[in-house]
Amino acid sequence: MTKEELDKLIKDKTDEILKTTLDEHIKGQLKEQLADATNKLKDELKPAGETIIEAPSKEKFKSFGDFLIAARNVRVNRTLDPRLSFMPGTVSKTTGHMEIGEDSQGGFLVPEEYRMDLLEIALEGAVVRPRATILPMRSDSLKIPYNNDTSHASTVFGGCSASWTAEAAIKTASKPTFGQLELTPHKLAGLTYTSNELLADSGIALEPLILRMFGSTYGYFEDDAFLFGSGAGQPLGVFNCGCLKSVLRNTANKVHPEDIAEMYQSMLPASLGNAVWVIGPTVMAELLELGSGNAADASGKILIWQPNFKDSIGAWTILGRPVIISEKLQALGTAGDILFADFRYYLIGDRQSITIDSSTHVAFTTDETCWRFVLRVAGQCWPQTTITSRRGAHTFSPFVQLSAATS
Repeated sequence: MTKEELDKLIKDKTDEILKTTLDEHIKGQLKEQLADATNKLKDELKPAGETIIEAPSKEKFKSFGDFLIAARNVRVNRTLDPRLSFMPGTVSKTTGHMEIGEDSQGGFLVPEEYRMDLLEIALEGAVVRPRATILPMRSDSLKIPYNNDTSHASTVFGGCSASWTAEAAIKTASKPTFGQLELTPHKLAGLTYTSNELLADSGIALEPLILRMFGSTYGYFEDDAFLFGSGAGQPLGVFNCGCLKSVLRNTANKVHPEDIAEMYQSMLPASLGNAVWVIGPTVMAELLELGSGNAADASGKILIWQPNFKDSIGAWTILGRPVIISEKLQALGTAGDILFADFRYYLIGDRQSITIDSSTHVAFTTDETCWRFVLRVAGQCWPQTTITSRRGAHTFSPFVQLSAATS
């Protein structure tokens, strides 16, 4: 039963009782008694641990621009649109109180249909998120078990083995070893400004501007942290994880077929069907004519790089695996100018959906509205180390980079 339905039932019964009573003093007493009874009735009707809340508005925003105007009106006119959902600021773990006021900490949750629009724009150039393992977070810490598997020389799964034995012979016991990693969310925030004239002239013009800027901006910097983040106040990026394997370069500032072959054979065998190549733009010239064989030019070689100029860049391949070109990667000759990765082994924890809020005070002197987006996200690699092969000393990993040092 919603609050409206409960209030209507109580009001109808109250009016029915009061109609039979003419004495004003008795009416006053009855009203007090009915108020107490109402509170007790609400407590009895509501589920344990919950409160009866207003039924949510069924009306939706007409557009993302309509949502932005409604969010701004709260700050300018102090009128709350019932379609808005406000997310308050963070609560202190020690005091249990809000750390700072809602105007500077909270925000309005972007409706799901428009949040997906933002994600689509953000994912246009994203390398990691579209291919990673996404985990929703319900608290500020999410502990994930991992298998402490470092070598297959004698065991697998960090200590599990099997042996061939004779009938009735004693079996050797073994067991896997596990560790536990912790995903901790970090806050990503951004600001932009729009003139109040733009808002006054057309909310429609505001929609593509904010949608494009916020979607592209948070997608870009989130992706950069998933690749190069230090883990201090931001996600731990692939290039700083303990499971990253580096392959020595044959010649400084060059890429040779042997470099690509070594990276390919260093990929975790089970990941070869899912791994992708990520390269920096300055590496492209090295790869365009890269091939195996002794011929002097590309016409006599078996090309390793297979560009498909008729289709999208995503159709380009190296040794049959897709190629992603990203300016976030290092320049040619620097460690990390080429990455071969299976991003399924990268964990992303989504703690807080994106919120948007506005303020007319920040840029009051220039007659502008300041828009802010905030989200909280965690990220790090699932494996903690590389894995040594069963025979020989070769190591595998789902994340392989080409180093700057030469062999």
